[in-house]
Amino acid sequence: MDVGVVMAFQSSHNQPLSDFEIYQKEIEVAKLAEPLGYDSIWAVEHHFTNYTMCPNPIEFLTYMSAITSKIKLGTAAMILPWHKDPLRVATDLSMLDNLSGGRVIVGLGRGLGRVEYDGFGVDMSASRDMFNESAPMILNALETGVMEEHHGEYFDQIKVDVRPAPFKSFKDRTYIVSTSPETIPHAVGLGATLMTFAVGPWKQRAKDIIAYREQYQNVHNRVAPPTSANIFTYCDKDPGKAKDMAYKYMGDYWESAMTHYEMKGEHFDTIKGYEHYGRSAVAMRENSDRVTEQYVEQQIYGTPDECLQRLRAIEDIVGPIELNCFSTYAGMDYEDVKKSMTLFAEQALPALKKWEYKDNAA
Repeated sequence: MDVGVVMAFQSSHNQPLSDFEIYQKEIEVAKLAEPLGYDSIWAVEHHFTNYTMCPNPIEFLTYMSAITSKIKLGTAAMILPWHKDPLRVATDLSMLDNLSGGRVIVGLGRGLGRVEYDGFGVDMSASRDMFNESAPMILNALETGVMEEHHGEYFDQIKVDVRPAPFKSFKDRTYIVSTSPETIPHAVGLGATLMTFAVGPWKQRAKDIIAYREQYQNVHNRVAPPTSANIFTYCDKDPGKAKDMAYKYMGDYWESAMTHYEMKGEHFDTIKGYEHYGRSAVAMRENSDRVTEQYVEQQIYGTPDECLQRLRAIEDIVGPIELNCFSTYAGMDYEDVKKSMTLFAEQALPALKKWEYKDNAA
């Protein structure tokens, strides 16, 4: 199993720090990923608030490429409707791949935060159409080295070369974020690996993942790659402390996500392409007391052995996965972050490296 680290750059009331101080602390954590044996490091994209402060994943990953030698560099994800120039996205990714010696993983998504769409002056109702128009432009350019002429509803482009030219295929290095079933056929059509977050119950997520795998097999005539699962993680030798820390900090993270995304809001009912979130918002409003607890229980926490057991239980439900760990979140003390990340690497990671993929999803 490939195991990565996702950086969030989140500011929280739990540890009041300046944005500058948070960046210095987060970089200290990021620097641990390669020597501890993690396979990849990932950057999210968010803007304008303290929810997560990583507005330029490629810029962060370029920095990481210069101070590492082999770890893979992933975007989780580039939110395409916020980028009004697909050519710029393609050239920036190709440049990073050249700089890093071919270590880039391209993760793409369409975003959910109304505050971010408003900030960029982009109509959120157009997000899926914008994504579906720009994603093939970018991926084709990365595959061929040419951004072809294109005249669409949202983007106009003359034919130009991508320089520095891509020097190896991105076909097995492309990921599409999906937390709604409507995204599945688009991910399949692009031949991309499915990336998901542990938001709802894994039994519910399994329905989409299984549908993706079936469609992928039918379209591409080969087995779908393991699903990339981004999961919040806390590891400690003391199971009681691990649970307390999980419920405190994963719970606080979830509350911050609920606020940032307005997950209980009624606005989703009127935004094209977000009907799934409108239905979820109804459930969250009706069961608000249980939502946070349910969220924490979808994550990974405990002793190293308990973390492995939780991962195995997830694979029993959804089938083979790649794991990306959120290790820093909600203002957790950075010494606790480092201890958790190190213990997981030393006592759980070796087992995961030998883990044989199971294919018995419920």
